[in-house]
Amino acid sequence: MKTINSNNSVAAIEIAKRAMFLIQVLIVGLFIPFSFIFGISYKNHNTVVKKSINIKKSNQVNSDFVTIDFGKVLSDKNS
Repeated sequence: MKTINSNNSVAAIEIAKRAMFLIQVLIVGLFIPFSFIFGISYKNHNTVVKKSINIKKSNQVNSDFVTIDFGKVLSDKNS
């Protein structure tokens, strides 16, 4: 036969244990999924606009021409 001790300190500890379990369930059940969804949707690549990149068409024509002599035969040590 079991005896039940009615002690207020034991009841307070039991309530504290249940409250801690409830907090843990809320953290796992709500905070972690919310932070995952927030993390993958925050600064989405479609919404980020980079203002530091400027692409402009150049008005100058480069006058550096590379000349290649196709008549010169390379030796084996240069190839």
